[in-house]
Amino acid sequence: LIPVWWRWAYWANPSAWTVYALMFSQLGDRTELILVPGLPYQTVREFLESYLGLEDVYMNLVTYLHVAIIALFTIVFFISLKYLNFQRR
Repeated sequence: LIPVWWRWAYWANPSAWTVYALMFSQLGDRTELILVPGLPYQTVREFLESYLGLEDVYMNLVTYLHVAIIALFTIVFFISLKYLNFQRR
């Protein structure tokens, strides 16, 4: 439902990947039947996959992206500690 010209911002946003992983990891294994208006009874997992487009295959990608972002910020932090010294007189 996101306009085409804004999809790049969604996919580049680490918060979107965090919400994606949390929703699927917490709700993806639920087998209770739910009733969505206008649709037949379905499990929570079927709803996540059909309506929201969440898939289990992206969980490894989400994990690696989070580790890469943490590593990137750690590297930038240590480089800035080395080269940016604001205590010089």
